[in-house]
Amino acid sequence: MQRLILVRHSLPEKIVDVPAREWRLSAEGKQRSRVLADKLADFQPGIIAASTEPKAIETAQIIAQKFNKPVEIFAGLNEHDRSNFGFVEEKKFFETLEAFFATPDKLVMGLETATRAFQRFQQTIKNILAKTPDGDVMIVSHGTVMTLFIADCTGQEPFPFWRQLEQPMAIVLPLPDFNSLEIITFTSNQL
Repeated sequence: MQRLILVRHSLPEKIVDVPAREWRLSAEGKQRSRVLADKLADFQPGIIAASTEPKAIETAQIIAQKFNKPVEIFAGLNEHDRSNFGFVEEKKFFETLEAFFATPDKLVMGLETATRAFQRFQQTIKNILAKTPDGDVMIVSHGTVMTLFIADCTGQEPFPFWRQLEQPMAIVLPLPDFNSLEIITFTSNQL
């Protein structure tokens, strides 16, 4: 059975005056990625794909080393475009993101509505699946777009689902139906 494995990127080093889309993994984030890679060792990826953002590429590269596979980069896997939305305190970010999920056709933050970000991400996944007839499809991406996709597939409530995501973690969906999910988490006691 072929599976889609959506991996949320690992813990970045947050730098207030650098846009989040340019953040790289922290030292702890790299170690967490190695722990998650060990947990994913039983999968058989036909492809390992990542968004263009450094934190996703670095997470994918660490995982790909486990499988001795290259990482393919796809811009359509990028996070919801909030390039014009600067660094804000956590409480304000959570409130804004809750409104983003609750009103998917309204431009709440950034340059994309939730609906537009979902459509872009979904189409990219469809394209990757079409070019990968064999093996699992492993995609390293970002929490918001992954949540939009998973909510559409499984009926999860987006904001509560997003709140439970760890960095990194993997969500496994069976193909072709995406009708259930398995969550593989990173846990800090494994460092």
